[in-house]
Amino acid sequence: MRVAVLMGGASGEREVSLSTGRQIVAALDPSKYTPVAVDPAPLLGRPPAKVHELPIEPLDVSAWSRRGSSQRPDVAFIALHGKGGEDGAIQGLLEWLGIPYTGSGVLASALAMDKAMTKRLLRADGIPVPDDVVIRRHDDPVQAVEARLGFPLIVKPNREGSTIGCTIVREADALPEAIADALRHDETALVERLVPGVEITAGLLGNRSPQALPLIEIVARGGFYDYEAKYAPGGSEHIIPARISDLAAQRAREYAQRTHDLLGCRGMSRVDMIVADDEPVVLEINTIPGMTPTSLLPDAAKAAGIGFSELLDRIIALALEA
Repeated sequence: MRVAVLMGGASGEREVSLSTGRQIVAALDPSKYTPVAVDPAPLLGRPPAKVHELPIEPLDVSAWSRRGSSQRPDVAFIALHGKGGEDGAIQGLLEWLGIPYTGSGVLASALAMDKAMTKRLLRADGIPVPDDVVIRRHDDPVQAVEARLGFPLIVKPNREGSTIGCTIVREADALPEAIADALRHDETALVERLVPGVEITAGLLGNRSPQALPLIEIVARGGFYDYEAKYAPGGSEHIIPARISDLAAQRAREYAQRTHDLLGCRGMSRVDMIVADDEPVVLEINTIPGMTPTSLLPDAAKAAGIGFSELLDRIIALALEA
């Protein structure tokens, strides 16, 4: 089976995507698959990525559209992160080409990438989320934010991942620059009340009635689970199972399942939450969780007795049955 591992891309998470893609290519069982590393960045006029000892092809839409072409994959394993990869764009292209792909479809991907829209849906469904204010360019936000939310806050781009452009703000003087930084990465910034508590994540694996993986507690070495804490070796500690009450764990699994179902996700997802006073508060859902050596979903799967190669097998099988 020819598996195109889509990696790289043109978002701010390009390096994370390359790391994810490299891990996937290396772990795919050669007796079952012929993996091919593919970078769609040339579709946007950018050069394909270069990774040591891993040949990477540009995505050839013409070849992939021909059903008899030797270059056309049997399935695409999406290892792209950020814009163009998680937002429904590449999913739409693959739908048009008629190629099965891993993870969620166009609509679920687009919704999950838009943090503000996701929170609207969750709030309407009774799932706890942090209070927030949405800021667009040319808004005068400080007074409205201060009156509605108070401090401390977290400011983030609305459609970005890996905590790129995220800033913790503890006083009004620092807010304008934090918002400006977020708006450098997206046209909309999301300003949220900072919820103190235990940071956890809940992984799900499956299409209909997905399997809930063990909850992971995340302890960032520097106190904030930022880009370095996520991807630098030793940047964070993953504690399995999370050190929360049975009641909080039950609620966390329920909210993760409801979030996954509400957005129409499939294949896999990871729902990030803060637990405060036994009540999980949903921060966001990731439809393409990282697969790097420090990533959360593979750790959760391992705790459930699912090795990395088996995890990839299951994700591919879910793509083919979707």
